[in-house]
Order: sequence, then C-alpha cells, then structure tokens
Amino acid sequence: MSGPTLALRDVCVSYGKIEAVRGVSLEVDAGRIVTVVGANGAGKTTLLNAAMGVLPASGSMLFRGRSIADDPIEARVTAGLSLVAEKRELFGTMSVEDNLRLGAYTRPRGERPGDTLDQVYTLFPRLKERRGQAAGTLSGGERQMLAMGRALMAKPAVLMLDEPSLGLAPRIVREILHLVAELRATGVAILLVEQNARAALRIADYGYVMETGTVTLQGPAAALANDPRVIESYLGAAESAA
Repeated sequence: MSGPTLALRDVCVSYGKIEAVRGVSLEVDAGRIVTVVGANGAGKTTLLNAAMGVLPASGSMLFRGRSIADDPIEARVTAGLSLVAEKRELFGTMSVEDNLRLGAYTRPRGERPGDTLDQVYTLFPRLKERRGQAAGTLSGGERQMLAMGRALMAKPAVLMLDEPSLGLAPRIVREILHLVAELRATGVAILLVEQNARAALRIADYGYVMETGTVTLQGPAAALANDPRVIESYLGAAESAA
C-alpha cells in the first residue's frame, strides 16, 4: 500500500457552538512516530478522539486509503486503530495478563493471541513479572505500560497515545517514551499527543504544533525542536527535567 497509514484532512470538531478543532490535517506513516504537541486545551485529545470515532467530526479520515469517517469505534478498532487514552482505563481488579488478553478481543476467532502476548512481554518485561498481579496495584508507569501493551494485543496498524507521560516522574517518563521509540521498529504507525514537547520531539520523526484548535507549525521533529517559536513557547526550563 502506498501513501500514509492514517491521513486526516481538514478535520473539524465542535462542542456545541465551540469549535475545538478547526481544519486540522496530518499524516502518519508506518514505522514512524508523529507527535502533536501544544498547551493544555489546544485540541490535541479532541483530535485523537475524533480519529477514533469517540467524537463526531467533519472532514476526511482515511485509514490505509479507505474512508473511516462513518465507521463506528468497533469497526475502527477491528480495522487496526488503537487508542491509549489519557486515563488508561484499566480493569483494576483483573490481573495484568487478563487485561492484556482483553486487548485481543477484536482479533479473528480462532486466532491465538499467545504469540502477541509473548511479544508484549518482551517489550515490557515488567508486565511479565507482574502478570498475575491485579492491575490496580501497579505503579503509574506500570499502568501506562499495561495500557500500551493491551492496545498492542489488537495488533494495530496505528497506535494513538494520549499524554503517556501524564502524572509520571521524569525518570519514568524517559522510560515510557524510550519504549514508544522502540515500538517504531515493529512497523506500527504511532500518533503521539503530548504536552511535554521536549520529550515528544526527541523521539518523533515529524511533529505538529497545535494552538487553540489549529495547527500553527509542522515539520521534522528535529527542526521543530530548534525552532525559536517552539523553544520560546514549549521548550522552556520547566520541561528541562524531561
């Protein structure tokens, strides 16, 4: 297949009379990390939810060249889209392994998820160590790993991550984003939404800067990281620990 795995064109999302996302276009290719950075309230999470079908939106949404604009969430997941939400949404009383196996529920009947489970455990050895432990007893970083691992159980073509560093200590943020960077080698397309612009641009291939619902800057991640406008607005001393 030629062309981007996921392409959004002129996407708009409104909450009543408030237009939260206005005319946003972006592309994500297989084996690449694309990040969307910006301040809280810029519309980043809204954009992800629209791509996943959680929120109604106008504009064009193409997945592997096919329009998914009218597809329900379940169809998008089955097609190969996965979203790791900001709140992680784990089943706290269930074991780590049971949470992971639930991630494979959209896989064709008769397909054994064991191989994918082994791959997830290879990526996240800590989850294997805690596979019998209740998800609700994990640390914040481990919960983020579990949420990512569960999404990977569906064998997605596009993995969308909403603020994976939220609420985590700087050392854990580095570990989580290092794992995100490693996922690139699996061939999955990654759309990473982050307030922590410094950390996101460090691992991404391409970036978009959103402000008040629109894309104001875009380009190779390294170029954005050196852009004076991005440095002034998003790469100040407050983020230097990341």
